[in-house]
Amino acid sequence: MSAQSESEPKEVAIVKRSTKMDSEEFVSISLKSSDDSIEELLQKAMNAASTPSHKKSDKKVGIL
Repeated sequence: MSAQSESEPKEVAIVKRSTKMDSEEFVSISLKSSDDSIEELLQKAMNAASTPSHKKSDKKVGIL
């Protein structure tokens, strides 16, 4: 490998799909770096995709 090819940016993109009863949710994560290896970028992307998403809580007050 030449010094020039080592500094070329590497890019990783992943898409996480979540299917619920009647809807689908997609999250796309794309990382690019000249310093990190493909393995490091992939690990960072997978960690970012596995963080729990904010769940909307339904705070309706019912009348009994």
